[in-house]
Amino acid sequence: IHFFKNVIKRLDRLGHEVMVTSRRFGNMESMLDKNDIECYLVGEHGGSSKEMKLKCSSQRILGLTDLILEKRPDVALYKHSVEAPRVAYGLGIPSICVLDNEKATAQNRLMLPISSRVIAPDAISIDEIMQFGVSEGSIRRFNGFCELAHIEDFIPNDEVINELRINEDLPLAILRPEPVMANYFTGDPGSSIVTSLLRNLREYNCVVFPRTDEQSKLFRDHGAIIPDHCIDALSLIYHSSIVISAGGSMNREAVALGKPAISTYPEKLLAITEHMVEKGIKMHSCDANEVKRLSDALSDNKSYERSVRRKLKKMENPIDVIVQELERIEL
Repeated sequence: IHFFKNVIKRLDRLGHEVMVTSRRFGNMESMLDKNDIECYLVGEHGGSSKEMKLKCSSQRILGLTDLILEKRPDVALYKHSVEAPRVAYGLGIPSICVLDNEKATAQNRLMLPISSRVIAPDAISIDEIMQFGVSEGSIRRFNGFCELAHIEDFIPNDEVINELRINEDLPLAILRPEPVMANYFTGDPGSSIVTSLLRNLREYNCVVFPRTDEQSKLFRDHGAIIPDHCIDALSLIYHSSIVISAGGSMNREAVALGKPAISTYPEKLLAITEHMVEKGIKMHSCDANEVKRLSDALSDNKSYERSVRRKLKKMENPIDVIVQELERIEL
């Protein structure tokens, strides 16, 4: 939502009519309400089961087909959606796919070959994208990463600290476990580095964003603060000392805000993660003790934060790229 809400705002300002669709998943509806986004909710997430993923995706394609036939949009824009490109392709509507995960093989095989245009960070090589049946001429790469779009017009809110009753005398660490429901993740869904980190980070306020109800109970029993409703996560990141995540987006949001971030993803890293680690704007470790040492060194390290911000200034805003590609198609 953070990505598309700012794309929507920009397109609205430019006079484009925008129709938004989403599926029901987690706290999606409350996040849409919180960001004042009018949306057609079609279908739901299938969870971690391959059978349910297939059934729910098929049902969503049927629902989207009826909606798109009724509304007749000129172009479809999506990020790692399987259903949107299938409906757009079937109905002869031009489409733009935003890609930042070359390891999501199942999704990429289904969406990339039938997308009119593909926008991706230049950390992902042309060959990596073309292996999914994409022609080189339909690819637009940019210098940066998608989460830079999340912070356009961002104004931090202090209320989130009071909302979660965070002790302001202690540094704030935000933690996110492995993407256990993702098709591309092959690790043990019952195990997470977060459990070890909560033991190591006793002198921090640790706010954890779990993936499952079982994780919520486990991490809360280890002393974590678990938000029980939709909160302003970007503002929380802004006020944090360190973000430690085995996922991708929250870490990249931290980097976009100039905050220290450590990836604890245990499998082959995404190209964008490797690129950010090489540039020194993100760290990576799966060793809980090393993560603790890095956290202590980087937390509230103003020199490091200034260095990250200098590097960010040289990057492109993906919203600019999206608008250019949309207007190119509409012309």
